[in-house]
Amino acid sequence: MKIKDMLIMGHLEYSDTLDQSLEVKGITDNSNEIKPGYVFIAIKGYKKDGHIYIQQAITNGAILIIGENELMDLDVPYLKVKSARKALGQASKLFYRDPSKDKIMIGITGTNGKTTISFFIKHLLEKQGYSVSSIGTIYNEINGKKIHTINTTPNAKTINQLLVASTDQVVVMEVSSQGLEQDRLEGIQFDYAIFNNLQHDHLDYHNTMEEYFECKALLFQKIKPNGIAIINSDDSWGIKLIDRLTAEGKKVLTVGEKSSSDIQILSKELNDVLVMHKNKEYNLRTPLPGMHNLHNLSMSSCVAHELGVPYEKVESYMSDFTGISGRFELFHLENNVTVVVDYAHTPDALEIAINTAINNGANHVITVFGFAGNRDTSKRKAMLENVTRLSNSSILTVTELFGSTIDKLYTDYVLIQKECQVEDSTSIIMDRTLAIQKAIENAQSGDWVLLLGKGHEQYKENYALNTTSDQETVLYLQKNKLSTSGH
Repeated sequence: MKIKDMLIMGHLEYSDTLDQSLEVKGITDNSNEIKPGYVFIAIKGYKKDGHIYIQQAITNGAILIIGENELMDLDVPYLKVKSARKALGQASKLFYRDPSKDKIMIGITGTNGKTTISFFIKHLLEKQGYSVSSIGTIYNEINGKKIHTINTTPNAKTINQLLVASTDQVVVMEVSSQGLEQDRLEGIQFDYAIFNNLQHDHLDYHNTMEEYFECKALLFQKIKPNGIAIINSDDSWGIKLIDRLTAEGKKVLTVGEKSSSDIQILSKELNDVLVMHKNKEYNLRTPLPGMHNLHNLSMSSCVAHELGVPYEKVESYMSDFTGISGRFELFHLENNVTVVVDYAHTPDALEIAINTAINNGANHVITVFGFAGNRDTSKRKAMLENVTRLSNSSILTVTELFGSTIDKLYTDYVLIQKECQVEDSTSIIMDRTLAIQKAIENAQSGDWVLLLGKGHEQYKENYALNTTSDQETVLYLQKNKLSTSGH
């Protein structure tokens, strides 16, 4: 790619030395990655402004700077753009030759269920013979190799790099609202876009549910001309999206309990969901417990069916599905106590997790959960009310501080405990590992202990037990405190 190919993105300033035939060797928004022949895109981040690294980028060999500020006296040409984030996506699409056009791209958005649907789709398609890459919350997997990930949705340059590296036929991608709002998917197009649900979350970032919805809806403007939107018609926001996309002339498939749904959910019971497609009934089964996972399977099977997976095959294909780290992950202790590690961190997700334990025969439910320090405080009361209404007992602990402090969070817990009048059924243990230890020690045969909020994530704080995650804490307690049969 030549520099001249990038000039359509903005207004070229300070260009006396510009040679439009110069070959672009690379594109980055990280000045530390700059090598001779690279283009540096200065992005205003939430903590740091990339414009302050422009001189470092020039020193390292940048041949063109792209940014949003007015800049004078640079030693290299400067292209001023309205949005540097969009420019990163547009430049990456050009530089990497639009790799999303050559893949079957599946994007999944929604408050809850993105990861599970992603894993279900990948499993079903691989059983059918497809090769599948995935980009998401737990890890990215390209050509069968797992790669550590920081964000659910990486930035546009990273996405394009992953797509170029992938030799797989299909790419399944979790798409976050922040990723959409921050233009991390600029230039990426999808064959299938899935909307699972919209629930109370991230309102510290989006302010209102309407703003949150509009960010999610951006995914559906990235559908390829012949692409399909697959939407949960049982969700009120899903209905709003269906109406909008139908009015725009986009192809929409609906999944839900309404008789008007293209894939109608007729019944759900434990691990089985009965669906109807084109007047024919099919039983689908998943090893993962929970009514929400039956819905997730219904959504996933719809996508897989569009790519040639017969509904008749779903049950057998799913029979060897081994589960997902931190998504209703089960540990069976020798004393007949069941421990669950799950990512649930919204009022609805907490309710679903606890009801799943109850529906699977829990004698008593002990729930360990907490609030994220400086994150969305507007959902806290509903979270606590749902947990205390459904659990036999619960322990408030640290999920993640996010810039708050242990003392501040403890004070918050005491206040909301009193406000909700749940002091008797809810205790506070701020050390998460000790909270888990206490819950397991208190559990009797037939009880379920739910460890909610962290899922697969590593601890960010130091705790009394030398463990790094909820899973590791459970295994440590099994080994050192309980004579158990293992995981």
